[in-house]
Amino acid sequence: MEKNYLPIAVNIAGEKILIIGGDQSAWNKIKILKRFNAYLEVIALQVCDDIKNSDVPYREKAYEKGDLNGYLMFYSCTNNPELDAQIAKDGREAGVLVNIHDNPALCQFVSPAIYQNGNIRVAVSSNAKDVYSSIRIRNEIKEFLETKTDKDQKK
Repeated sequence: MEKNYLPIAVNIAGEKILIIGGDQSAWNKIKILKRFNAYLEVIALQVCDDIKNSDVPYREKAYEKGDLNGYLMFYSCTNNPELDAQIAKDGREAGVLVNIHDNPALCQFVSPAIYQNGNIRVAVSSNAKDVYSSIRIRNEIKEFLETKTDKDQKK
């Protein structure tokens, strides 16, 4: 069955979110999530310097099924297809929302390209089919809104 994602906004402020994996793709995900005041934690065999130098707690260890307990959602950034498949299965069994980096077939949710200005947020999603188009369209919306705001302020 083809995936069909419902675009919703989820309040993650104060919620526990786990990042499994410690490379640059994990760091990129962390930078996005930090804007939403969630409690983030990383588990990975090796953690990149960006994560080590951040305020995000991390544990350098192998993933275990019990690691998912107590989290609202998780992002797996392991780049290991076999491990990702196991993590996705474990997440579903534990009732934790599943996102596997660059593998929408295993995901229960996907993160849209987001533009935020004050209380206004615009999220662009392609149903996990064309991330780069989502980013391009988000950037076009951003440019339009910022140009419009500049014009309105000059009036």
